[in-house]
Amino acid sequence: MLSIFPTAAIALVGLLMFGCKSGRSVLTVSELPNYDTRSPDHLLFLTFRITGKPGGNERVELSSASVANGRMKNLAYPVHFPVQIKAIPRYSTSAVEQEMVFEHPLYRAVEVSDPSGHMRREEVRAGEGSLMIRMPLHSGLNALELFSVTPEKGSVKIYTLSFN
Repeated sequence: MLSIFPTAAIALVGLLMFGCKSGRSVLTVSELPNYDTRSPDHLLFLTFRITGKPGGNERVELSSASVANGRMKNLAYPVHFPVQIKAIPRYSTSAVEQEMVFEHPLYRAVEVSDPSGHMRREEVRAGEGSLMIRMPLHSGLNALELFSVTPEKGSVKIYTLSFN
């Protein structure tokens, strides 16, 4: 009877891992470094560590978070490569949920020069990368959802960061 227990435990763990959902964590903004209750405008800086393969097979962890006082300038850069990370803030109020698109840190295109001196785009893959998100902190912010976007699988949710 005892010899069946380890086999059953391994099978149960395997079944639980097979049905994995996207990662999730909770962040209390008022406890972050540099949070000032007297400031009317805040910027949120989030850094995520991403490992795995693009297309929904990523593992995402929040590695750091901080707050700064001030307003944000619109400095979004266009992303032309088809493999992307899309971040969508979710609000409890009727605020506009404007998505932000970033180059995927595990699969992206870079410009390299060949020996003849010409520039060309080359695809680069990595097993681990980091993603830095800078966003304004508005009242009613409930969550930030991260999606992996690939041409093969479309948009797949990979992580949810909830706010208290």
